Amino acid sequence: MSVSIYDRKDRRGGGYSKRKFTFEEAEMIREEYKTGVFTQEQLAQKYSVSQPLMNQILTKKTYTKD
Repeated sequence: MSVSIYDRKDRRGGGYSKRKFTFEEAEMIREEYKTGVFTQEQLAQKYSVSQPLMNQILTKKTYTKD
């Protein structure tokens, strides 16, 4: 029997305990980036992650439910 990542107890990152954000937090970061106020590097520093990870979040390569 397979367990969906959405049914796991650890909701941060859909069941992966090492993830830093929830899916909802990643969406808020994307909305913040859309305002044009912050660069990827500035957001990465703000949230204490690397710029490549921030790029993956913003391009929806990670932290998506789809």
